[in-house]
Amino acid sequence: MAKKYLYEIDLMRAFIMLSVLSVHTTSFFSDLIHADAGATALTLGALITSLHYTREAFMFITGLVLFITYYRRPLSVVTFWKKRFLLIVIPYVVWTIAYIVFKGMLDPDFNWSLLSLLAGIKHSLMTGDQYFLYYVVVSMQLYVVFPLLLYGLRKFERYHLHIFIGSFVIQLGLMALNKFVLQGMSYSNLPYVLAEIDKYRDRFILTYQFWFIAGGIIACHYERIRDFFDHHVRALRIALVVGLIVLWGHYLFDRLVLGEPESLAELVLQPIMIPYSLLAAANMWYAGVQWAQRRERPGWRPFSWFVKVAANASFGIFLLQPFPLYYMEWTVHHIKNLGIPNWLYFSLLPLSILFVYFSAMFIAHWLGKIPILSYVVGRKARFSQRRLGQVQSSM
Repeated sequence: MAKKYLYEIDLMRAFIMLSVLSVHTTSFFSDLIHADAGATALTLGALITSLHYTREAFMFITGLVLFITYYRRPLSVVTFWKKRFLLIVIPYVVWTIAYIVFKGMLDPDFNWSLLSLLAGIKHSLMTGDQYFLYYVVVSMQLYVVFPLLLYGLRKFERYHLHIFIGSFVIQLGLMALNKFVLQGMSYSNLPYVLAEIDKYRDRFILTYQFWFIAGGIIACHYERIRDFFDHHVRALRIALVVGLIVLWGHYLFDRLVLGEPESLAELVLQPIMIPYSLLAAANMWYAGVQWAQRRERPGWRPFSWFVKVAANASFGIFLLQPFPLYYMEWTVHHIKNLGIPNWLYFSLLPLSILFVYFSAMFIAHWLGKIPILSYVVGRKARFSQRRLGQVQSSM
């Protein structure tokens, strides 16, 4: 059975990645003001919290795309692993090394000895501790267990609703454990295996199990679920608005009543983010469905071109973002030291987000077009027939 291309996923990739960079950029602006800066600090904190659906939404997309591709088709496990790992391991290794070298160039005390470099690279590859590579580590874990998950959802298709609800409840429990227990626990007192899981729980597949299962179950019943939202789109939008209000209220309660520090109040891995992120992901998915129906209309073509480019470059943007983020932070930090008014300083926020997003997109887009080198941004680019002929004739 031929695989149907889901254009709605392109829109999700493009705008979730924009949200990711918005979080990282806004967090930098927030760090440059005093924690007791009153309404300004709370406003930025609430904004960051409302954008923290991105991690879960990307996990959801990953599960959705994998299951929509393979649920009704035969799976060759070896072929699947070869294809998926080739496109993710190469970028993982390349960018791990690149990040370490980049940090070394910024640190005058960095140890450039070969043994030290190799030890650092080995540790980072084993733990995924460089910048935001935790997502790649979790994706690799998913690829390993995907054949088993696929078998399970196929075998127990009649129980998909029960599996969905059970997974949701387990996820709430895991997030409650993370926020209310593990945040104050020292993993040094735990047995080795549990200590390692606790230490790296933000890059452990079980931490995100609901999002892969939810994406998979929706993929299995895609047409029926899309038809349901066709008839209940207003309720979906209202639920998101209500969810956003509840989320902001929860954040302000944590900060102003419970006195929680900013890092804990806007935590990604906490119970409130599960229903909110699900609502955010569902709304963005359905917005993609609506756009996909209009994408070829004349008035939509420029926007559709942007979505296509941004979606194709999204993984590359994710990998490249530390570099424009660093130069943005360096520039904004020096501008703030000039003593400019706060309103002018915060007016730089949207410009900074756009700079990071589009500069990373530009580089990722063109890297993705270069054969062989395209693998560093997770894409396969083939030599054109004309170019291939020129190469062969020169040999």
